[in-house]
Amino acid sequence: MKRALASFMAATLLIGGAAAQDTAALTILTPAQAEELVAKRKGALKLDGLTALLPEVAAALARHEGELSLDGVTMLAPESAAALAKHQAVARFGSADLSLGGLVTLSPETATALATHPGALSLNSLATLDSLPLAKKLAAQWGELQLNGLTTLSPAVAEVLATNQGVLVDRTRPGLEQRRADRAASILRFDRLATLSPEAAGALSKQAGVLVLNGLTTLSPESAKALAGHAGTLVLNGLTTLPVETAAALATCPGELVLNAITELSPGAAAALAKHKGRLYLTGLVTLTRESRAALREHPNVRLPDGRKD
Repeated sequence: MKRALASFMAATLLIGGAAAQDTAALTILTPAQAEELVAKRKGALKLDGLTALLPEVAAALARHEGELSLDGVTMLAPESAAALAKHQAVARFGSADLSLGGLVTLSPETATALATHPGALSLNSLATLDSLPLAKKLAAQWGELQLNGLTTLSPAVAEVLATNQGVLVDRTRPGLEQRRADRAASILRFDRLATLSPEAAGALSKQAGVLVLNGLTTLSPESAKALAGHAGTLVLNGLTTLPVETAAALATCPGELVLNAITELSPGAAAALAKHKGRLYLTGLVTLTRESRAALREHPNVRLPDGRKD
């Protein structure tokens, strides 16, 4: 009781006093305090100290005219999600409008509610995504789509996410777009996805742009063959070893192939990769036998640890 009272008093002082800028320190917020905070604050509002959100507080915060960060919230009820979904997109370039980076799981009802948010939504800790409406909402967002919390991925959700276009649109200047220097249409990133079925791999292979799968530490030949249909840049910087069969499958990939965590390459795997036609990165190699190096010399555009084409 004393701790709750102290938190309430601290919130009152932070909102109304000289320390009003340090809103990230707030751990509790009443509906009235949320209303006052929204009335006084402009621009980005960080409330990452909050771990829970009442629907009434969510409704008040949704009226904030600026980016809203609630990365400390670990559970979100459908009612609170529905209230937050009314938060409007911000006329600012290159920022997430609503960040909920502390959420690991979502109920179907909460996911459906968040899918109606009109702006850019960040869910970077989400471990499971099984809501197609939410997947479609995320795939339609501008900018790099990072889902670095996902540990599993179904073929159906992978197929939706692969449609991401990822262009950064400047909302303050209609028609103006920002693209990467390599003109990639999309950047889709998964840093914790440890397994990938051939079906999900085949769905992801349809993505146009840069596909980052750094969470994979192993890749079956079947999944590698399915991924090899990807025509853009394929980044697999979680693989430290590469069996010959997997190397042979990846070698059929027509685009850029990045394997910078591979530390050792057998002559058979090197010979298989040498048949790859796009640019190949192997800058993490520690051990390379004479036979493997000779095989890689057959590759038209390979980058080795010395930073030069072999």
